[in-house]
Amino acid sequence: MSFEWADVVTTLLMVSVAYAATNVDNLLIMATLAAGRASRNAVITGFVLASFAVLLISTLATFIADVLPAAMLGYLGFVPISIGVYLLFASSTSDDDTTGATTWPAITGLLLANSSDTIFALGPLFAESEDSARIGLVAGFVVIAAIWLVLILNVSSRVARSTTLGRLGHWLAPWMMILVGLYVLADTGTDLV
Repeated sequence: MSFEWADVVTTLLMVSVAYAATNVDNLLIMATLAAGRASRNAVITGFVLASFAVLLISTLATFIADVLPAAMLGYLGFVPISIGVYLLFASSTSDDDTTGATTWPAITGLLLANSSDTIFALGPLFAESEDSARIGLVAGFVVIAAIWLVLILNVSSRVARSTTLGRLGHWLAPWMMILVGLYVLADTGTDLV
């Protein structure tokens, strides 16, 4: 196992794509809360705690390597692909009731409940990557989550105009999930085998 910066850069890009694909809805939900009944501090606290929990759960996927042979880990790419296909063909969209989520524990719970797609996208990336790539995954996650929080706070003042962003996010998210899944299925330089 050798440390290569190309592996870190590749995984930084992949975690950014996976995070963005699975969190456009959270961006809009949190921006709406920050602009409405929830205080900005509650949104920040809830977001940071939920992000830490999602990262922790995703990194636990690295222990899958102890249960499955390393050659099988790439097949975990079918998880984000199937989520992306499901999102493409889902006929109805969920209407999240976020009006009551005004405290940081409620916001944390809301984000965790809405982050299974992020966990299922990042978990396979963590599980099938070598240590140097995992460094890039963690660093990328922290950077993109911080950028997302800044976007949430910025967009919260412009929620009325964010419907275009919502439509674009709902269109792009399935394709980005499928891209992440295809990357996991592909035999790349960041893989264990």
